[in-house]
Amino acid sequence: MTLPFLLTVGFIAGVVPLRCAWAGTVTGYVRDLNWYAQYGSNPYGVGYYEFAVNGNGSNLTSLGAVAATSVYGQFSSTVPAGGLYTICSWDVWWRSAYAFNVVVPSAGSSASVDLRLKATMWGYPAFWDDTGYSEFGQTFAATGPISMIYVRLPEFTGSPSYRLTVHEGGPGGPQVGEERVFGTGDQRPTYSYGQMPTVAGRLYYARIRTSPSTTAGVIMQVDPRPDFSDPMPEGCLWLGSVGNVQPVPDRDLGLVIMADDDGLVTDMYTRSGGANLSGSSVGQTFTARGVNLISVAAWLPESPAPTYQFAIREGGPGGTPVGTVKSGMPARVTADPEVLVTWAPGECPLTPGQTYYLEITRPGGLVNAAMANPNNPYAYGNAYQNQVAVPATDLACTIMEEQTAGSAALRTVKVVAGPQVLENERNTNSLTVRWTTDFPSDSKVEFAFDTPPYTRSVYNPQPVISHAVTLTGLKPNAMYHYRVSSAASSYRTGTAQDMVICTKASQTNLLLNPGFELGSGAGPSRPVVAWTAGGNLDIKESNGTWFWGIPPHSGGWLLEGAVNNNVSDGYIYQQVPVTPGKNYTFSAWVTTWLREGNPDRWKYDVWNDRNRLIYMRLGIDPYGGTTPQSGNIQWTPRMYSHMRYSNLAKTATA
Repeated sequence: MTLPFLLTVGFIAGVVPLRCAWAGTVTGYVRDLNWYAQYGSNPYGVGYYEFAVNGNGSNLTSLGAVAATSVYGQFSSTVPAGGLYTICSWDVWWRSAYAFNVVVPSAGSSASVDLRLKATMWGYPAFWDDTGYSEFGQTFAATGPISMIYVRLPEFTGSPSYRLTVHEGGPGGPQVGEERVFGTGDQRPTYSYGQMPTVAGRLYYARIRTSPSTTAGVIMQVDPRPDFSDPMPEGCLWLGSVGNVQPVPDRDLGLVIMADDDGLVTDMYTRSGGANLSGSSVGQTFTARGVNLISVAAWLPESPAPTYQFAIREGGPGGTPVGTVKSGMPARVTADPEVLVTWAPGECPLTPGQTYYLEITRPGGLVNAAMANPNNPYAYGNAYQNQVAVPATDLACTIMEEQTAGSAALRTVKVVAGPQVLENERNTNSLTVRWTTDFPSDSKVEFAFDTPPYTRSVYNPQPVISHAVTLTGLKPNAMYHYRVSSAASSYRTGTAQDMVICTKASQTNLLLNPGFELGSGAGPSRPVVAWTAGGNLDIKESNGTWFWGIPPHSGGWLLEGAVNNNVSDGYIYQQVPVTPGKNYTFSAWVTTWLREGNPDRWKYDVWNDRNRLIYMRLGIDPYGGTTPQSGNIQWTPRMYSHMRYSNLAKTATA
């Protein structure tokens, strides 16, 4: 059964022109880890735009790659000379993604880089809930010490401030790490070394309370999406008043949680606190936690942007130089003037526990402005101006280090195709999950009926590239969440996102025209038989050539519903005869194709305008009603499935 919707959203994007044209070229993408963003592909809706990408060559002091991404996450930049480069996305909005030992050829040639942003939890905000809660929470499984938590808080009249704490085990557990306080909008509280020491594999609770606690807040929440995936299968959303929250098992909070789980240590991670330093040099002492310096980011808002030099010394100003001096400049001076420079592993060796001094200079001139924080956010060092310590002040700066020798460049097993369940391997009581990796590795599938956390798993230790795992003992016509992973010696484990699939029904379908194949007319569209539309929805049966060629999932026809302009609510329904007291399941293959703009183009969701939060869901009214606003309806969580089909189901008792 196919039920696609055409939805409309929009975006604003900007690209910074490239600043140099010298020798070789570095091109590539900054993208997220959506399961359908396979390596070597360029799907819509997974690229990050307006991201800076920086890099430096090994043993080169000159400027490396500087670029800003397009609306598809694409970047391209010339570099001053061929050689080995360390390429890195900036850390303003996310934890940086790195590519090591990138070979950049001579002039006229290019190197391609695929930078993948990752996170412990990745919750796409789906909707606002202004019921009146004063505490919002999320249980999650840690993957390492947390470095950043990204939360979105819509502004409204009387907006409170918020307090974020993390607790071990659940809502009643002891607090771990430091508290953060912030207001509305996009908020990204960061944590330097030791400030949020969460341990990989343990369960924690991220708690956000309004301040004062008597004031209700509004926060972005997320039902499993996109493609009905669960952002954090081990945990769930909690809602209520201060000290009295209840779990919501099929929903999550709209958080992105990033951690030190990739062989890198976030040593220093501070943002500006309204102060600037200037002079012939500015600097920062720090205590090394890893064995090699990998990157330094600083905020230098001078326009037009000059080139800065970054040097490392032992102990403090005047100390013995360590490693290679690096050069860099901001990619976006007016918007986010972050300068990020990189070292290859081993190029700037560090001794854990020893103090080092980062010194920033401007060749031939003064450093006129370096953002700083006068609230002493970093406990293991101090900011300097003209080589003199500035009391209780730290630079707005990020320092990333390799945790142990070889850990930064350790490759991760890549899931390069799938996971998927082929139609001929989707049965009433079993499912076969297939995927492909880039390296021989083992096979594991975790799964659960209806809602995670996962209750069962199947494991095969045989190292293979083409993986096939069969799940048995399943219920007919039931929805299952599943997640695949593959591990190999000397590799990091590759883990795909949570996904869903339904087993086939064991009984006759009660719906009329369930595949939308009935009707008359040559196409490309024709009236729909047996289904009724409501709201601002235009429905047709299509042969796959209507609305930009949306294909059927199977067969020759599908139902397409289009919502347009400023009102996007619409629905279709059908009533079926039932026996009271029996369970009935409604399942469907669904897809969303989102377009907007002039010229018309593909797009996906936007978070900060309630009228542009687009989603779809399936529901059953066990009393036979046909009004979608009825409180009797039992709904699946909200979702969208951008340009690909997902298989959903909902069960209710008549």
